[in-house]
Amino acid sequence: MQARIRKALIVGVAMSMLAAVGVSAALPQPAHAAQVITDISYAPAQPAGSRGHLLDLYLPSTGVTPRPLLIWHKGSAWTSDDGKAAADEIAAVFGPLGFAVAGVSVRPSSQAIFPAQVHDIKAAIRWLRANAATYGLDPNRFAMMGDSSGGWLTEMATLSGGVASLEGTIGTTGVSSAVQVGLAFFSPTDFLQMNAQNLPTGGLDHNSPASPESLLVGCPIQTCPATVAQANPMTYVDGNDPPLMVLHGQADFLVPHGQSVLLYNRIKATCGDLTFVSVPGADHMRAQVMDPAHFGAETVYTTTDCTETVRTGTLNPTWANFATFLRSGLKMGTSCEVTYSTGAWNGAFNGSLVIRNTGTTPISGWAATWTWSGNQQITGAWNATVTQTGTQVTARDAGHNSYIGPGSSQSFGFSATATGSNPIPAQFQVNNLPCTRVTL
Repeated sequence: MQARIRKALIVGVAMSMLAAVGVSAALPQPAHAAQVITDISYAPAQPAGSRGHLLDLYLPSTGVTPRPLLIWHKGSAWTSDDGKAAADEIAAVFGPLGFAVAGVSVRPSSQAIFPAQVHDIKAAIRWLRANAATYGLDPNRFAMMGDSSGGWLTEMATLSGGVASLEGTIGTTGVSSAVQVGLAFFSPTDFLQMNAQNLPTGGLDHNSPASPESLLVGCPIQTCPATVAQANPMTYVDGNDPPLMVLHGQADFLVPHGQSVLLYNRIKATCGDLTFVSVPGADHMRAQVMDPAHFGAETVYTTTDCTETVRTGTLNPTWANFATFLRSGLKMGTSCEVTYSTGAWNGAFNGSLVIRNTGTTPISGWAATWTWSGNQQITGAWNATVTQTGTQVTARDAGHNSYIGPGSSQSFGFSATATGSNPIPAQFQVNNLPCTRVTL
């Protein structure tokens, strides 16, 4: 009896931890937002008075219309009907980049078991697509992002397009529930293998009848494998899935890192499109996965068109890199142009860069990077903060010039020393996006 009580207590504490992960203080309405519409009912409440069928919509004042949409769902171990929480933080990042953001809630497992949660998110996507014209959304450019059980929901929405049994009949019907790209933090992907993948120091007992996974599917997971299989994102992988990025900490105590390894290997086997960022030392928190202390140490696995690349430290988990990935998946045609000019004298020179946004979405906050092929060394700069490590140079906006709207430009200058031929850098990137080079 004591052992059972202790196990139940541990599970309860773990579920509370899962529900609390990533929670931060509520932010004021984002300054960039032209309109924030809260508590939109995308379907009738079930049960009456509940919040699981509500969404919040953040419409930015910047960018062009129709806007791409980023759907956000916050993880809670399927215990909360307020998954739209923290969407204001996501909108604060992506609104200035021209994205509309929808924070979507679904029903918790205490109100409805699987597949209700997937039915709900697909109903929300259908409602948003059916009402795209009203809110200036681009119905062909829907992305989704979430963490933990929100990452699970993201993967289910991204990978299960066209699966009739997961559509449901809630709310708006007759409209596509597809998303064009997904980004998931530390998601469970194969429930039955979670216990075996726990850290050597321990982890949550996912096989317990009181575990989040068992409560989601309505049975102890090891006793109902057929039902569990339907709730695993792994089940729905095929070679036609949209691009997906997954991020997972190698020290995750609650959802084993191996869950993302399993998904990566499955998608690789189908010649699908997945980027897997594996972060050493990070636990089950977005703040740890995105901690700059880990930058340069993450392993990045990429598989696309039956080709795999494995690199270390080449894709730091930053909002700027996430935005670049989502834009690529949405085929937004983001592009830039850099005009480079110099004026030389003996042993030193001044240089200037003009960054022009040739894409359709605004740039809010920029970092221009390039690599010298000679012995050039930066000695000073204006209208940017410029640093150099070895031959690699990074120039960051000075604050007052951080915004570059479509068709607009910003410029900065620098001074440097050099001997020899002082060749022009082969390539310039802005926020990790290669730019067309113009020289004067």
